[in-house]
Amino acid sequence: MPDAATPPRYPDFLCIGAQKAGTSWLDANLRRHPGVWMPWIKELQYFNHLYIPGHRGWTDAHRRRHAERAIRGVLRRAGEGALDIGLIHAIAAVAAEPLSDAWYGRIFAHAGPGRICGEATPEYSLLPPEGIAHVHRLNPRMKVILLLREPLARCWSHLRMLAHGRADFDFLAAAALPDVLARADYPRILAAWRAVFGAERVMVRRIEDVAREPSRFWHDLAAFLGIPWHPRLEAHAAEPVFVGPEMELPAAVERRLREGLAPVYDRMGPYERFPG
Repeated sequence: MPDAATPPRYPDFLCIGAQKAGTSWLDANLRRHPGVWMPWIKELQYFNHLYIPGHRGWTDAHRRRHAERAIRGVLRRAGEGALDIGLIHAIAAVAAEPLSDAWYGRIFAHAGPGRICGEATPEYSLLPPEGIAHVHRLNPRMKVILLLREPLARCWSHLRMLAHGRADFDFLAAAALPDVLARADYPRILAAWRAVFGAERVMVRRIEDVAREPSRFWHDLAAFLGIPWHPRLEAHAAEPVFVGPEMELPAAVERRLREGLAPVYDRMGPYERFPG
């Protein structure tokens, strides 16, 4: 457990999205690798809190909710045994301490020697150039993972997630939300991150290809991250994570999404060949 004298450490890799393109699945399986450390909660929501003002209304609540869930998990696993007070304190600090680079660096200092560390926050795909530059300043050698999903399918899955538990949800209005469409603007996202980190440090995969050849993906990812392939990566890879409810896409909503995504398709070209 790091102490006050332990220097901060910043991620060796980030998964920046896309939302509804397998980031939770990636996170869950990467955690099983003995040479990988990831925070106790998925999606720290740090850089978007700093650089996307519209996100600040919910990011604190997100961290608190997930930190509470993680602490309950620690208590449940301990049962009547001894509690790891240091671990509970570290998880609580994720939600309780003020956000800063020092806060972020203290989290990843828990990785310890001999393991790479990283996190997955799909909202980072929306960062403006100055936000990406901030990421780069913390670790210029960081590697970036971007999972893609066919844009229309991604947006429809996103809408279903937003509608969960809301009987009065307006799918047609939500289909025009800039936040929904921007997360599928892969040409913009990829160009922005490559401009700062270089193409060689940004790994891009279509989730449809991953589903067809999962073993190839995990071997490619291990090589990209500089870690040995491990069977734990694939031991549970067939298990879906956070599968949303099935629902037929209404024709009017599809038309609205296609209208909003038209510039993306124009710049991207055939999805099956993007990014080339």
